[in-house]
Amino acid sequence: MTLRIGISARLLHNPPAGLGLPTKRLQFLESSMATWIMAHGVVALMIPFIDHGAQPARKRPPLRDLVEHLDGLVLQGGIDISPTTYGATPWQEKAEYDGIRDAYELDLLRGFIEADKPVLGICRGCQLLNVYFGGTLIQDIPSQWPGAIPHNDTVRYDRLIHEVHFTPGSRLSEIYGYEPRRVTSIHHQCVDQLGKGLVLEARSPIDLVPEGIRHTKYPFVMGVQWHPEFHPGSTDAEEPVVDSGPLMMAFLKAAARRAGHMRRLASGVARVRERAEHFGNPFGGR
Repeated sequence: MTLRIGISARLLHNPPAGLGLPTKRLQFLESSMATWIMAHGVVALMIPFIDHGAQPARKRPPLRDLVEHLDGLVLQGGIDISPTTYGATPWQEKAEYDGIRDAYELDLLRGFIEADKPVLGICRGCQLLNVYFGGTLIQDIPSQWPGAIPHNDTVRYDRLIHEVHFTPGSRLSEIYGYEPRRVTSIHHQCVDQLGKGLVLEARSPIDLVPEGIRHTKYPFVMGVQWHPEFHPGSTDAEEPVVDSGPLMMAFLKAAARRAGHMRRLASGVARVRERAEHFGNPFGGR
């Protein structure tokens, strides 16, 4: 059976009038993310945000049903996570957040982790993983991390690139080896105090800004600060970046192992039921 990978939605609460839905909340998926995932022979499905305050409401799919029908979760990048989520004060008065998206994605994350299904967090998704497990964030690298190199450039955007070093013995070092790699950098926040059970997988070598994390308890719960969906399969001659394929394959292999295990269990239960129906229940009844 083809793997089905869920992707958290980005939310646009006040879309421009030119889109034709000026008073409606929109949910969207950046196309590079879907292309990256589906290029590996799986189905990518955006998981809709369900507004429980909306009217009318006939039947809402419970979270467990969404999780049950998907084999893994990818958390997209996007707007900063509200500092109130991890008990901090906003770093500046006019900073923008989306508490609705925070709550929506934290619920998704809880569902997939409790189901022991693989999770891959990208940029904001990496930060959300840390917050979920009780960690905190640096809210603004340029003003709060002395000696930091540029990690965000509104003009260069996905053409801003720097090196990352993988921690010896880390899962990322198993995937990519120990040689320094180059990645896109589009973030002004990063992990500060690690959440419970998390370990650092990668750092920016010059300023030691965290670039990757992993939870040690689960087969695959990982976050990377860069955007692998923006990395081509083959490297660019001028600005070579690490191939995003091996990371996605590691995630999908974990999803396949989890899905195969559950399907074997389901098949075993079905065979037991068939035998019970055929031979009858020895303890009474059929």
